[in-house]
Amino acid sequence: MQKAMIKDTYPVEGMHCAGCASTVEKTLKNSKGVQEASVNYATNTVSLVYNEAEVDFKLLQKYVKGAGYTLQAKKDKASVATAREEGLKNTKRALALAITLGAIVMVLSMFVGDFLYKNWALLALSFPVVFISGWRFFTSAFSQIKRGAVNMDTLIAFGTGSAFLFSMFNTIFPEIIRNQGLQVHVYYESAAVIIAFILLGKYLEEKAKFSTSKAIEKLYELQVKKVIRIEDGEQHEILFEEVQLNDILLVKAGEKIPVDGKIISGRASLDEAMISGESVLVEKSEGDEVKAGTINTDGSLQVKTEKLGEDTMLGKIIQMVTEAQGSKAPAQQLADKIASVFVPIVLGLAALTFVIWCFIGPDPALTYAFINTFSVLIIACPCALGLATPMAIMVGIGKGAKNGILVKDAVALENASKVTKLFVDKTGTISEGKLSVTDFKTFFTEENNLELLSVLNGMEAASSHPIAEAVTDYLEENYLLFPVQIKDLKTIAGVGLATTLDQHNYKIVGKSGLKEISLSGEISDLIKSYDKEGRTQVFFIRDEKVLAVIALKDTVRKSSAALVNQLQKRGIEIEMLSGDNEQICANVARETGIKKYQAGLLPDDKHAIVKQAKTEGHIVAFAGDGINDAPSMAEADLGIAMSTGADVALESASVTLLNGDISKLHQLILLSEKTTKTMKQNLFWVFAYNVIAIPLAAGVLFPINGFLLNPMIAGAAMAFSSVSVVLNSLRLRGSKI
Repeated sequence: MQKAMIKDTYPVEGMHCAGCASTVEKTLKNSKGVQEASVNYATNTVSLVYNEAEVDFKLLQKYVKGAGYTLQAKKDKASVATAREEGLKNTKRALALAITLGAIVMVLSMFVGDFLYKNWALLALSFPVVFISGWRFFTSAFSQIKRGAVNMDTLIAFGTGSAFLFSMFNTIFPEIIRNQGLQVHVYYESAAVIIAFILLGKYLEEKAKFSTSKAIEKLYELQVKKVIRIEDGEQHEILFEEVQLNDILLVKAGEKIPVDGKIISGRASLDEAMISGESVLVEKSEGDEVKAGTINTDGSLQVKTEKLGEDTMLGKIIQMVTEAQGSKAPAQQLADKIASVFVPIVLGLAALTFVIWCFIGPDPALTYAFINTFSVLIIACPCALGLATPMAIMVGIGKGAKNGILVKDAVALENASKVTKLFVDKTGTISEGKLSVTDFKTFFTEENNLELLSVLNGMEAASSHPIAEAVTDYLEENYLLFPVQIKDLKTIAGVGLATTLDQHNYKIVGKSGLKEISLSGEISDLIKSYDKEGRTQVFFIRDEKVLAVIALKDTVRKSSAALVNQLQKRGIEIEMLSGDNEQICANVARETGIKKYQAGLLPDDKHAIVKQAKTEGHIVAFAGDGINDAPSMAEADLGIAMSTGADVALESASVTLLNGDISKLHQLILLSEKTTKTMKQNLFWVFAYNVIAIPLAAGVLFPINGFLLNPMIAGAAMAFSSVSVVLNSLRLRGSKI
């Protein structure tokens, strides 16, 4: 029997950087029988397509293990999430140990004078930091060396390992150094502090990845676990996994729609914010299509299943978010690229230094060779290189937080100043996302004001609908009303509210509820006028006669127009993408000064537009607040969420603006420019320092004037380079944005 192609996603353990992800991917792609391999560094997983007839999974695991990583068998989402959370906790514990003991070692080394057994105390304190907290760097470096490759972990391992071992040798055998006429120096603080700083960066990166994965988990929560299937007129509760195409499912009020399908019976108002982002409920009845993940707020529906699982709109959203997250470059990519060139050069220079001093140096040649080689490794240890980018990023992120701008990672902060095109959602982003009454026209005598408006207020006060809340807010603000308790209020699914009071029949309906109502010419003209302006309309009716017409709109944020003007002056193209209708979008665009907009869009439409803009060469930002915006945020080079929006939007975005204040977007760009400038300055001085310091440490001046760099001075120089990077980064705190 011929075996089929296997297509699935598997967890991968041991990846620390983009280079690790690339190694795993190349290893699997080069394996016989593997057709496709795509590593998602954001979720620590790999999507595989392989021929089971040519290779079994255990063989693939063996290949990946040979590269220094672990390819795990398929696990459920809960197990993967638990493993990811445990990994974050392990890094946090390692960081806590490194910071605690590293701080003590630094204080004893730099601020406390000599005392009995001081070096032995430093040895005991720094050993756990280097070989417990920092053990991951040594194992990673060893795995890379076995493959004939190097990365930043290689330099960390060689630098900190050399500093520690040299110090340990001087602690155990100090007389050997003294007999050569040299002073005994130890560099425990360098090894411990370097490990602590590097682990801090690793922890922040893993935490960002953990938060990113939460976005997908929240999307999965929108899926239902059990449904009611109707068979031969009888209702049966079944697991969602048992649902088949063309099944008839019963969806009660308050429940989520489990599948993409068509209503065959019933009427209801659906919350489709997951798809459209709009706060107004959508009326659905027989023949209308519904989407998985949307919510039935009232009524009862029978839905015929047309799409399941990954084929549903929700399934596509989950897939798009996952893929877009995986395509993002991690913050450490720049450092790894630098290390790929810098690390081999430093190791080569250290080896060359040892050989030259050992074979052509003056006596004691071996001692000079060891000391100068360690000086090269110590002075080139990647403390400053490791701090150059993350220190500026951490200060920049901290300053952003103080100004109400929450940035998740270095990539987001860098990309903000490079943005050439900004896409913005309408509802909840450019607008408040909250309806307000703009016009209130009554068609009854003034002497009936108190009675009729009190009834209207009482009916709307009994509903939690967004329109009802806007109407009651308006009435309470503009009229002194007696509270009327409506005892027999009925909800007409997909239509509105109804009650009988003092032998009169009252209704509050939308436009769909006017089908059997005779309208005057004045009211018809009003409806046309409000339609043209893109207003939502509600009608208060008594005994089939319209008593009031209420027009509402979503209020545009006060800061939106000013922001649009600022960004357009910077040359950034702005385009509004919305699920709302054409006329409403046109009005908002005109009010804010946005020159281009697209209306009536679904989540995959927005996602496709963002993707297309990226292929055209734009650096794209997307600002939104809804679940429907999550795929576009994740796909964009910079995803920006309003803090007032959905949790999934917040998790998918790389930047969150507190209080939903979109005007902070301009501050974000200014902060990005200053942070990027600081990073470039830091990297310049780090390399300038190494260009000068490494040759001095190697003893290049010895043949000219007999100068040799003391290892203690090498350590001090390394520390100074780190301090200069820190101080330059701290200047960001005082800058204005």
